Amino acid sequence: MSEETTSETGSQEVATSAAAPIGFLDSLPEDLRAEPTLRNFVDATSLAKSYVHAQRMIGADKVPLPGKSATDDEWRAVYRKLGAPDDPKAYDISVGKGVLGDNEASMFRDAAFDAGLNPRQAERMAKFIDQTLDSARTGHEQKYEEAKYNGEQQLRQEWGKAFDSQVQLAYKAATTFLGDTSLLDSVELSDGRLLGDHPEVVKMFAKLAAEIGEDRLVGDTTEMVMTPAEAQRQIADVTRQGTPYWDKFHPEHAKYVEEALRLRDYM
Repeated sequence: MSEETTSETGSQEVATSAAAPIGFLDSLPEDLRAEPTLRNFVDATSLAKSYVHAQRMIGADKVPLPGKSATDDEWRAVYRKLGAPDDPKAYDISVGKGVLGDNEASMFRDAAFDAGLNPRQAERMAKFIDQTLDSARTGHEQKYEEAKYNGEQQLRQEWGKAFDSQVQLAYKAATTFLGDTSLLDSVELSDGRLLGDHPEVVKMFAKLAAEIGEDRLVGDTTEMVMTPAEAQRQIADVTRQGTPYWDKFHPEHAKYVEEALRLRDYM
């Protein structure tokens, strides 16, 4: 190999070596290169920022955590440093839906104080509880309305045009036997309905009213309307074989046909 060739090769090696960047860890003394805490730093700038942050933290107000055997008073001191008030009444609990009443809000303040919550934490927890209760209340009301509607539709289908009169009789029977309907209006069933809204309960009292007679019930006389079941029984009697309904030459044929049509109107 000529001297000229060797010279050119050497120049290329020097240029390549000069262009290759030296890693941050490689620029440190050998005894620091293996330090684990320095492996996350890629340059001097990031190391400097970390150092400045650490210096600032040294001067910050630190809160030492009590040990496992710490007393309530020791924990209370920590809570105060973290912003907890000295009195439960200091919590300003304001909720949007108003589900939490005065008693519930007072109980919540005491619980928040025992837990060492600062006012911001207590306010957020109160809003969460209030929203959760409001959502549950709304769902409960919807469930109640749906169950009540379905029960009413069941009775309307069974009683037809007699629905109103039958409900009035059931109410009068309940008042006669129970003295008032406070029990039926206060006992809540699992589906959200009141006891007095359940169709089977209404039918039970309507049946009692029919058995004992309306003249023995308290309250004004009810204008009776025929139920579909009663209309069906009377239709069967009017249209049974051998009646004038089937003999168009019978003098009462038209009367029987008219009565059957009238009864069918209650079906």
